[in-house]
Amino acid sequence: MDAAVDSRKRCVAAFLDEPSPAPPHLAKRGRFVPCAASMAPLPVLAPFDPLDAFRRVFPDADPRGLEACFAASGRDINAAVQAYRAQQARDALAHRLASAAADGDHERCAGVLVEQMGAATDVDDAKNRATWMLELIRNATAERAAHETAAEAARLHEENATLREHAEHGGREAARLREENAALRERAAAADRDGTVLKRGVMAQQRRYEEIERDAAAMKKKVAELEMANYALNVRLRDADGCRFQTAYRGPDVF
Repeated sequence: MDAAVDSRKRCVAAFLDEPSPAPPHLAKRGRFVPCAASMAPLPVLAPFDPLDAFRRVFPDADPRGLEACFAASGRDINAAVQAYRAQQARDALAHRLASAAADGDHERCAGVLVEQMGAATDVDDAKNRATWMLELIRNATAERAAHETAAEAARLHEENATLREHAEHGGREAARLREENAALRERAAAADRDGTVLKRGVMAQQRRYEEIERDAAAMKKKVAELEMANYALNVRLRDADGCRFQTAYRGPDVF
């Protein structure tokens, strides 16, 4: 192709270098001078790049994936386009099947299996399709189980962290309660000591009260005895005064 391009270049250059004859109606009037535009060189055509054309067919695809597909297709652009479209269809089918398996939708999985079995060209193709789809379902199910296990482990880890926090809070609360109980025991012991002292004071006060009561009873008894003695003394005095009065004013004896 490069040789053909060089040959075209040489032909064009020879044509431009050769002077063009003037038209007959202009040759009679004067000399013909070619214009500058006709003397300008023709644009050089860029060589065709099949890989770049392949990239333009799939502009949103991964360039590395396109290069790998192009190389695997023997650098044939038609074969590469067909292979990459088949790969896209296969990836879309894998996504559908993996999504159904991840969601646990067995009905959708069965529908995809039946659809692909119906599209198989022969028994070997059906076996290959079934093996590939079953492997996809197995991997999607395992990934789903792993995701659920990780989520459950994260939930248990969070619950354990919460329980540890509650346990630490309970330990701090228990320590505070132990300190309060120790302070209450000390206060109770001090109250017991104060109560013992108070009991002793009450007992001493009771003894003093009983002694005062006994002294008061003895005093009352003595006062009663004195009152009785005073009363007897008064009676004697009245009797003595009566006898003296009778002796002083005694009338004559009558015989």
